[in-house]
Amino acid sequence: MVGAATVAAWFSAIGTVTYQGVEPADMDAELAEINGGPGMVFSGPDRVIATVTFDFDADGRITAIHNVANPGKLRAVAEGTAYDVGAR
Repeated sequence: MVGAATVAAWFSAIGTVTYQGVEPADMDAELAEINGGPGMVFSGPDRVIATVTFDFDADGRITAIHNVANPGKLRAVAEGTAYDVGAR
């Protein structure tokens, strides 16, 4: 994805579709520090379903968005060992 409008549309759409079997109304999103940088953790009623992290340029603009939804990679996040919610 390239461009602010495209990225904004993508983030808006997240709240309207079922993701990994979790309805939007059953999702929570929290700001978190992930791997030492800003991110978000998306959770369903019984599990972490994804993380999103950001890269920024020198002017503070987002240059990359990284989405991780692999359950094996999310295990540490679910156990609370890979991020510090509320650190920002």
